[in-house]
Amino acid sequence: MSTVPDAPSSPPSSPAPVAAPSFVLPGTIAENARFLAGRVEEVALCFFENAACLAYTERDLPPDLRDLPLRWHVHLPFDLPWPEDATTAAACRPALDCVQRLLDKIAPLSPRCAVLHAPNAPTDIRQEQLRHASRFWHEYHDLPLLLENTYNCDVLELGDGFLDEAGLGFCLDVGHLLGYAQHALRASILPSRAALLHWSAPCGRDAHAALTRFTDEEYALLRELMPRLSAEAVHLLEIFRWRALEESLSVLARLRACPA
Repeated sequence: MSTVPDAPSSPPSSPAPVAAPSFVLPGTIAENARFLAGRVEEVALCFFENAACLAYTERDLPPDLRDLPLRWHVHLPFDLPWPEDATTAAACRPALDCVQRLLDKIAPLSPRCAVLHAPNAPTDIRQEQLRHASRFWHEYHDLPLLLENTYNCDVLELGDGFLDEAGLGFCLDVGHLLGYAQHALRASILPSRAALLHWSAPCGRDAHAALTRFTDEEYALLRELMPRLSAEAVHLLEIFRWRALEESLSVLARLRACPA
């Protein structure tokens, strides 16, 4: 049984910035954002499914969202139409055009960065597709594009110096790090370079559960990791139920207080 302390009913304030996903309650992005305004500093627009997000209208993303006291970033779809085995810019263009159409929808919100999953392909093909993605991105955008560690790509496997060469930043998903036993990634320099941190308890794999559900071993590993993380990184509680997210705030605050 975990000995992670239970969260108090009113979590202590934690250093900014803390972010929440755009789905913590049943409802539209707009309804969630209005609820989150004043509770967190930043919202991650969860554009997880390509077709569904391309179909968003002003009901989902009304103009007055820009007036909320929030910063924004966007998580790009898991299911972008990457070619299975092609590495040319032309073959990658349909996926990148979808990205651009999604960014056009949220341009008034001035997102400060975007998160991308690596394409599902062998490493050499994945590398070339990501290079094309980065060139396309930087041609049209001056905000960072962050590559996230996932179940099938810990980012480290792309090679030393790949992120610098490709012009990509890094997003560390702590739940994936723990749930998929990405020990080499944890021991590498990449965690210290993460500009964005995704927090959730994996509960064996990828449950996106409250941080109160970390095991003792997981909590100890994170206490060791915390001093290596950038003080400038944004902390996203990637938990999709408000009650579970709220009870995680005090656990995150204690972890962030770990001495360097």
